[in-house]
Parts: sequence; structure tokens; C-alpha cells
Amino acid sequence: MTTVRVAVGSANPCKIEAVQRAFDQMLSSDDVKIIISSHSVPSGVADQPFGDEETRNGAKNRAMAAYDAACSEAKENNQLEDTPDFAVGLEGGLEKVVYENHEELWCMAWMAIVGSNSKTCTSAKADDDDYCPVNGASKSLTFGYAKTGSFLLPPALCDLVLNKNMELGHADDVVFRRVNSKHGSGTVGVLTKGEIDRTEYYVHALKLALIPWIRPHLYFDSVAT
Repeated sequence: MTTVRVAVGSANPCKIEAVQRAFDQMLSSDDVKIIISSHSVPSGVADQPFGDEETRNGAKNRAMAAYDAACSEAKENNQLEDTPDFAVGLEGGLEKVVYENHEELWCMAWMAIVGSNSKTCTSAKADDDDYCPVNGASKSLTFGYAKTGSFLLPPALCDLVLNKNMELGHADDVVFRRVNSKHGSGTVGVLTKGEIDRTEYYVHALKLALIPWIRPHLYFDSVAT
């Protein structure tokens, strides 16, 4: 049985569930067990990121902070076998777009996954991928990134974010009279009548961010073991 340990840079249950689903679907089998740990870590960017660069950096920072936190916990507990194989950061953001002289806000999110070229991490590789994984000190870390689909926010939300300086989650609570919606279905959930909730919104992008470990021969140099 191979155990794959994944550190998530968030305590948000929607994000944790999204990571669990994505890894279960991409890596899990009768011979693989996925263990998720959550870590409340800073994003290193604004509470409400704008644009791809800031949002992507927030996801990357969360992934690395989660990796470091999980490694520190394993060392402090003298359980080095609990060192994470992967770490994941998820960061929601907004894009400002001027279209026909009107400013719009589009909602999106970036995923960042950090992992190595080890046998454990590359257990997700496609059957026809001939990559030879490595073990021990020769392991190297790399990032996988992906972005969710984006959608146009309604004017009421745009007004609160742009003119009242609210985070989207807080604006959502005001407009839809909810509490802590970002830990629930999210804005995408209420706008789509629950057809796409916040967890499912992240899952596809997380799967895309795992591509380096699905096709490792395209991202890592093979080393004989």
C-alpha cells in the first residue's frame, strides 16, 4: 500500500474537500491511500487578490507554506514518514475588465501544487508514460499550476467590491443575505443554483494542476534507480 500525503494551505472545508476529491480521482486505487492535512497559512498577497499574477502568487505561497508547515510538524513529532509528498495552494481572485467602456469583474481562482519526481508522487502517471521515478536525495520539487474557468459577477457584487472595498466573500454575504458563504457553496454556487458549487469549481482545475505527475516524462528528467 502506497500512502500519499497531501498538505493543503487552508482550513477552508470547501478547499480541503476539493483537494481530497481531485487526488482521490487522479491517484487513488486499491494500492494507494490519500491522507490530507490542513494548515492555516498566509497567502502573502492581498485579502482580495486582483489579476492572474497576484492570485497565482497567492496559490504558490500557500502551497509552499503548507509544505514547510507539514515538514516542520513531522520533524517536531519525530515522524519523518509524515513529510508531505504534495502540497496544495488554492487562491480565489478577481479580474478587472473594461468592455465597451464599462468596468466588469470576473471571478476565477488559481491552483498551485508542489511535488517531487519520486515514485510516490508519480504514482499518478499514465499507463503509457515511461518515466522512471527517483528516490532519496535525487528528488526534485516542481510546481503544477492551473486556473479555473472565469465568470462575470453581477453589478451588485461589483459595486460592493469596487466601491466599498469588500472582499468577494463578504459582498456575497451582503447581497445574498448569507453567513460565511466562502466556507459554503461560494458565489459560484448561489449564481448557478448549486449546479456548480465552490468545491466542484476547484476540482477540475486541481486535476489540471496535477498534469506534471500524470505525464512526468515531459516535466522531469528520468534518473535510473
